[in-house]
Amino acid sequence: MTVPVIAVFRVKPGTETTVEKLFRSVIDTTLAEEGCIRYQLNLDTEDACRFIWTEEWQSQALLDRHLNAPHIQALFSELPQYIESSEIIALKPLAGGAA
Repeated sequence: MTVPVIAVFRVKPGTETTVEKLFRSVIDTTLAEEGCIRYQLNLDTEDACRFIWTEEWQSQALLDRHLNAPHIQALFSELPQYIESSEIIALKPLAGGAA
């Protein structure tokens, strides 16, 4: 069973462009990682300070490897100064097709 994840980041007003560039900088490397099925950056249509990642991984172990990858660790070291809040939600698929 795959591991879908939603990650929600609320950024400080005025930092949206900077954070978007930081987020975009890890996409290509992540998409090339073993186990990455889906890795999409989204912006809330009603709140420009809220970025939402939708991800899907082949296994928890491969998601854990991703979270410890150098490009993600570098991102995580840079982000805190721009973030008001964040929430990472691992999901358990129950029914239906691809999200």
